[in-house]
Amino acid sequence: MQVDNTPHRIPELWFDDGSIVIQAENTQFRVHRSILAARSPVFKDMLSFPQPPQAEAGSESVEGCLVVRLHDSPAEVTVFLKAIFDSAFFMEHPSLTEFETVVGVLRLSHKYDVGYLRRRALIHLSSAFSTTLSRWDKILARAHSDEPLASSMELNSWAMPRVGTLFAVLMPLVGEVGAVWILPHLFYYLSSQFRTLSDEILLKIWTNIRIDEQITFLRGHDIQGQSMLRDVTAVLRDTIGPDCRSTKECAQARLWAIDHTVEMTRTFPSVPLEVWREADWHLLEERVCWNCQNALREKHRAARQVFWDKLPVIYGLPSWEELEKMKIEAIGNIF
Repeated sequence: MQVDNTPHRIPELWFDDGSIVIQAENTQFRVHRSILAARSPVFKDMLSFPQPPQAEAGSESVEGCLVVRLHDSPAEVTVFLKAIFDSAFFMEHPSLTEFETVVGVLRLSHKYDVGYLRRRALIHLSSAFSTTLSRWDKILARAHSDEPLASSMELNSWAMPRVGTLFAVLMPLVGEVGAVWILPHLFYYLSSQFRTLSDEILLKIWTNIRIDEQITFLRGHDIQGQSMLRDVTAVLRDTIGPDCRSTKECAQARLWAIDHTVEMTRTFPSVPLEVWREADWHLLEERVCWNCQNALREKHRAARQVFWDKLPVIYGLPSWEELEKMKIEAIGNIF
């Protein structure tokens, strides 16, 4: 059986008046050399080199155009070139886009030094990951709602893939482009989903993490799980509102709430920021006095903030203050 090795052409990136052919594996794109060189200093330098005799003789040419081979995936080259040659394809946040598009454009705009696309892709990527608890709560609220993605576009502009894919793709990418500020949120999310992942997905994840990074993550995962039970039950156990009007009943209610929290941790053992959401507080409304309920809510808010503040540190990352500086330097004061 003969294999057809004829290169595949991408119609929307095959311009009849194009002056250069880009080839990635068995996929070809005919584009404008001058535009590519104007957008990318790397391509400008690459295309300024004298061509070898065989290229001049036509052995590496298609329809009179020089062929330049890239060692990148055809899918990523496709979205990268579309972003350069089609102004409507990869628009600025909050326009909707796809995870694969963000990843491809970010990786190659970083590699080939297309600054405006790199910043745009970093903004899209960062839109799904928070560096503040208040914004994290907004993202969480949207995740638990039935709102379509486009209805809350001040938040993420792309839909999350499965956690195994998300983590396996982003871990090496973050190392390439330096988007370290997304990692605390990403690690928290992975930790919260850890028990639901198959051995196959976990293996896929681990192959993208060094041994020392695996150990750091597992330590953070352990602390995250402990924080859920220890911190929340401490709030319920120790908080009594000023001028409590029904001490015995409120104590009984807090005892019930502790048992309820322990039961919750059996199902969701590693989501300290998601324990006792608004729907859960309603369970206590008729069980404790108003003063105790207000005190419990305030202590709970404070405990969540304490955990959030230490989240980067438990995963061996710089503080939120340092991460925020990195983010602002890369994309500006956004989100």
